[in-house]
Amino acid sequence: MNFGFTPEQKMLKESAKKLMRQEVVPFLAGAPEDRPLPADEIKRLLKKLIPLGYLGSTIPEEYGGFGLDYLTYGMLLEELEPPVYGLVMLQAGTARSIFLLGNEEQKRTFLPKLLAAERIGCSCITEPNVGSNTGSIQCRAVRDGDEWVINGTKTWITNGAFADLAFVLANADPSQGKRGLARFILDKDVSPWEANAIGILSGDGQIPSVGELVFEDCRVPGGNLLGEFGRGLKDTLIGFQAARCYVALDAINIAQRALDAAIRYARERTQFGRPIGKFQMVQAMIAEMAMELDASRLLAYRGLSLVDRGLRCARETSMAKFYATEAAVRITSKAIQVHGAYGLSREYPVERLFRHARVLPIPDGTTQIQKLIVAREILGLQAFA
Repeated sequence: MNFGFTPEQKMLKESAKKLMRQEVVPFLAGAPEDRPLPADEIKRLLKKLIPLGYLGSTIPEEYGGFGLDYLTYGMLLEELEPPVYGLVMLQAGTARSIFLLGNEEQKRTFLPKLLAAERIGCSCITEPNVGSNTGSIQCRAVRDGDEWVINGTKTWITNGAFADLAFVLANADPSQGKRGLARFILDKDVSPWEANAIGILSGDGQIPSVGELVFEDCRVPGGNLLGEFGRGLKDTLIGFQAARCYVALDAINIAQRALDAAIRYARERTQFGRPIGKFQMVQAMIAEMAMELDASRLLAYRGLSLVDRGLRCARETSMAKFYATEAAVRITSKAIQVHGAYGLSREYPVERLFRHARVLPIPDGTTQIQKLIVAREILGLQAFA
């Protein structure tokens, strides 16, 4: 497989770097550090990313998107500043799900505001008692005339603290087991819910990354069922294929920054009269970091190329997710080691990068779940029901 950049992809990546440097970095630098950004400021930040297709991503131009393939969009995501990665990934993912699964009315109703950053989206799957076992969702949706009534709690939801639009996976028919799961589009103006931010040590507190959403007798229009009834779980699992590659690219983004920081420090820091980069043990760490980073990137690119071709690729995308996220933890840890005591100081970026990296083996399926998926695809034997 050849993953060399085309001239168009190179141009997009250079434009993305310029946008980050001129717009996003100054915006984040000017944001208050003692409190999270309010929703209107987060929307203002998202609007800065519209010209390069960060929100429209893989949606065709006729619906207001940029018509990018998954791999090209992944290459663009690599250029994002870490504090906005999850925000952008979920905003684009919300729009992408509506395009793929929604009917024409849903597309015309919800896509324009998502792509214009007038509404912020999130996807609600995880619950207080439901994590890896997605099929055991407890959130309930009950039909009442022309509406659905939803009750339940979703937690650890990226963008959840400030989202206006939510996909909610709920059990609409417990008698059908997993086939009773369905996805619903909730507009907060029409179907209000309670949302609270959850603090995690991801390294960047300006954007409250995750939240808990509580739905209490939340009434949803009947036309807001997303996709076919009974396919809620299946559609969710298919959507994980691209999402896991994008989480892998978040890890790759972090790991690349950590490696770059370690290289700079190894060249500049002197001990015993020479740069520490000349010492064999430091060189060994740099070589190991670079190798794991390259392997992570190749796995993620392979996964997205398969998604682009419309192929089933649970094995490949799970490999990408668990290898890249675990590698990012190792790479950022080695970057701290290269820096010595300074690696634990906020003067340097690597301690923050490590905290961000350590979060990533958990969302969109833990490392352990990914390994079970890979083994299932190889052996044809299921480790869990």
